[in-house]
Amino acid sequence: MRIPYGYIMENGQFALDESKAAVVRMIFDYYLAGASLGKVVDLLFERGVPSPTGNERWTRAAIDKLLSNAKYIPIIGFETYMDVQFEKERRYNVDHDRAGSPRKTTRYQSPAMM
Repeated sequence: MRIPYGYIMENGQFALDESKAAVVRMIFDYYLAGASLGKVVDLLFERGVPSPTGNERWTRAAIDKLLSNAKYIPIIGFETYMDVQFEKERRYNVDHDRAGSPRKTTRYQSPAMM
């Protein structure tokens, strides 16, 4: 079993690692303030916060998984967790065509193509 970021194991039970819990709160706050997953990655890199695996940069996938993980409710609170889940759903721009294949609802065109 892998210990979630922001927690440590003490006497066989999970306990908060306050310095990493502050990073978790920061990630949720950045996202709710309007930062994209990529922007959150950049902000953590600028602050010198290493990823859970020890790399100097987080990945967008790691941020996305962290934001979706209910194990962070004790750190950030239920209301903030739910606000992020609604925000993630609001920002999601993939729809499905008739065959069920995922397809972005917003089509972007290069200005050079116009």
